[in-house]
Amino acid sequence: MIRYNQLITLRIMDKESNEPIGGILDAIYSEDYRKIDYLLIKRDNIIRNKFIIPYQYIHISNNNTVYIKNMEALKDRWEKDFKERFKFIDKEIRNEDGECIGYIKDIVINKENGVIDGFIITEGVLEDLFHGRNYIPLLDSTTIKDDCIYVSNVIIT
Repeated sequence: MIRYNQLITLRIMDKESNEPIGGILDAIYSEDYRKIDYLLIKRDNIIRNKFIIPYQYIHISNNNTVYIKNMEALKDRWEKDFKERFKFIDKEIRNEDGECIGYIKDIVINKENGVIDGFIITEGVLEDLFHGRNYIPLLDSTTIKDDCIYVSNVIIT
C-alpha cells in the first residue's frame, strides 16, 4: 500500500537506463473513481513537459522507487487538459443520513494495481490532536459523487 500524498512526491525512472524521467504530479482516476488509471508526470522540459502514463505501465518497488516498464509504449501521450481532474483530498464524507463525518486528507492505494483501498479522514483539528485520524475503507456500498462521498452508517458505528 502507498498513500496518495506519498505517491505524488515520487520520481519516475526509466527501468532500462535507470535515468530519471520526471516527477508524479497527480493521479487520474477511473470513471467510477475506485482506481487510478493514469499518472500525470511532469518533466523538466520547457515544451511538452506533462504527459500521462497508464498505471499498468509502472512498477513501484519495495523502496517506493517508480519505474516505467515500457518507454516505447508511451509515445504521443502528452496531456492537454489538466484542469478538470477529480480530486479526493479535502472532499467531504457524509453518512447515509447526509451528516458530515469528516474530510479526506489522504488516500490509501494498492501500489500493485492502483485500486483505492480507503481514505484517511479528519474530523477537525482538535479531534485529530486528541484521537488521531480515522481510516474508512472504500466498500462497494460507498457512493462517490462530485460534491462528496457517502458511506454506510455501518462503517462509522
